[in-house]
Amino acid sequence: MKTRHTNKALLMLMLFGLSSQAIMAQGDPLLSDAESALSSEQIDIDGSFNAPKQETAADRMAKLRKKLEERNEQMVSKKIEDMRLQEEQKLAKKLQNAFNGQAMAIDSVGTQQAAPVKAVVAPVPVVKKEEKKNKVIPTAGLMTISGENGLELESSANINLTIENQITQRLSVGISVGYTKMGITDVANQYSGTSYYNNSNVYNPYYNTGYYNTYGQGREMNYSRLGLEVNSKFFMSVESTIRPYLGLGLGYNRHSLGYEQNQQYNYNNVQLGNEDFSSSYVAGSVLAGSEIHFTDSIGAVLEFKYQKGLGDSFNTASASSNRNPDQVRLENVGTAIEKANNMSLNAGVLIKF
Repeated sequence: MKTRHTNKALLMLMLFGLSSQAIMAQGDPLLSDAESALSSEQIDIDGSFNAPKQETAADRMAKLRKKLEERNEQMVSKKIEDMRLQEEQKLAKKLQNAFNGQAMAIDSVGTQQAAPVKAVVAPVPVVKKEEKKNKVIPTAGLMTISGENGLELESSANINLTIENQITQRLSVGISVGYTKMGITDVANQYSGTSYYNNSNVYNPYYNTGYYNTYGQGREMNYSRLGLEVNSKFFMSVESTIRPYLGLGLGYNRHSLGYEQNQQYNYNNVQLGNEDFSSSYVAGSVLAGSEIHFTDSIGAVLEFKYQKGLGDSFNTASASSNRNPDQVRLENVGTAIEKANNMSLNAGVLIKF
């Protein structure tokens, strides 16, 4: 009976083991390995288990669990590495795109620099230095005065100082101060003998041997003029060294006349020797000349000027209270000069700052 029961129990255990193996074949590999470890035990016919000399199922299960944990850790590490690799690949791709774009820009710049572009090889444009606009022009020359009744005079000194500002390239405005001096030999009052005495109804009492002995043949006049003028010039050329121009001016002149021989001479209670005349008048002028630029600061000027009085004189003054013939002569000459044609040719230095 004991053997039958033992065989029956063994048979049931074997069936259970087969069913467990069938079930575990579809389950966890660890349990399958554990089942395999259990099924490898030797069972005694008396129903007692004989402990094998090899490791137990628990040990095997522990080892399998450890391997499974290690495998899970490896899988987790691999997953983490995969994710890190993906992120690094994305970052590397972004960096590569950035480097590629920078490299393309550098290549483009290098290509542009290496290419024979005119802007690169062209000479550097010269920045034109701003031209100095202020000018000081001292000039000197000669003046001739011609008018009615054969008036022909020539100055011994004619000097001017002009200060200008170049308001545009072609237009300048300025102010000038001028001084003119000349000596005039008056021959209208010469003593010419009896025939002159008989033919003169006005001056014959005075122009006689006494007058001749005092003043000689022809009395010398001294003429001086101080003028202040505002002018404007238009330049026909602005880039060349020689710059011709035309201009207009409007000025104020104060001139005076007097005799050099001022000895006193009396005849019939009329005193001669203290004659003097001065007056003021407005004059207009036309200018034509040229500036010659040597450097940006120094040059030369050559100018022709035509001037004529406008209107009547004013501020007339006379030192003599007697209306003697020589005083009248001074006034007539002074008035004739105011209405005469004044022409001057001047040359000077151009100073720019």
